[in-house]
Amino acid sequence: MGLMSRALWHVNRSPLRYAVKTGVSAWHRNEKLERRRAAQGLDVSTAERAKAGELNRDGYAVVTELMDPSIQQEFGQAGLVRLNDIGAAEANQTSTWKKFWVRLLDAEMKDGKLSADNIFVRYAMQPAVINVVATALGEIPWLDYVLLSYSRHTGEDLASSQLWHRDHDDVRVIKLFSYLTDVEDDGDGPFTFLPRQSTDKFGYPIMSSHFPDEKVFQKVPRGDVKVMKAPRLTSFMVDTAKCLHMGSRMAPGHGRLLYTATFHAFPRMYPGAKTRPFSPTPDTTPLQKLIMGL
Repeated sequence: MGLMSRALWHVNRSPLRYAVKTGVSAWHRNEKLERRRAAQGLDVSTAERAKAGELNRDGYAVVTELMDPSIQQEFGQAGLVRLNDIGAAEANQTSTWKKFWVRLLDAEMKDGKLSADNIFVRYAMQPAVINVVATALGEIPWLDYVLLSYSRHTGEDLASSQLWHRDHDDVRVIKLFSYLTDVEDDGDGPFTFLPRQSTDKFGYPIMSSHFPDEKVFQKVPRGDVKVMKAPRLTSFMVDTAKCLHMGSRMAPGHGRLLYTATFHAFPRMYPGAKTRPFSPTPDTTPLQKLIMGL
């Protein structure tokens, strides 16, 4: 990491990141305005608006009831298919830095891109999902990536996202999570987080980015923790830039299949931004292209 990137890495872990976001956004004023105008034209239901309010106030919202039943069924079946092919997926994954994860969509990419008609892209593009995120952000969001990850026990010390952390890709990082296996006890590695108000008590440690339990609970009561134990096909959104979180703490013999779609407000501020990981189809609409940055 270069000197400038290292400096920005630290800045993005402090309240100064808001100034960086404002400066970066100024360079893209016209597209920001376009995204804000388009968001005003969305047909947002009362329930969707309420969930956006929860997301802004508390940093999270459970959105299972907003998911389209037909696409949810297709999504669930697609998850079962991938779950039966863990071995092949592990052999074909492009990133192995989290040893407790197997990435299940890497082999489906062509030239590093997922087709817009892939079920795991379409799940993120549901009108209800976009309406909630756009209302929370005040503009049409940027879909950064989608991920299907299988977590398993490794017997190694806790590391990376198994420790408490915030995401620092942007000032707000809204993630849609959906369980594709039942996550009903601690051994299943439930997604675990602190709501926005509790995370604020922890502050902004600049020199470190991942923290063990004892460091967090010196400042935050354990009773503030939210543990997302829930059945398969439960969906929830968390602003992972504003909520300390961790997960994938798997017990032997347990596995967890988790879907993640990551959104933020345009433009992406973190250095080393990836190329767009999606490719359009003839049926991709202008709004969908805007969301996917195409």
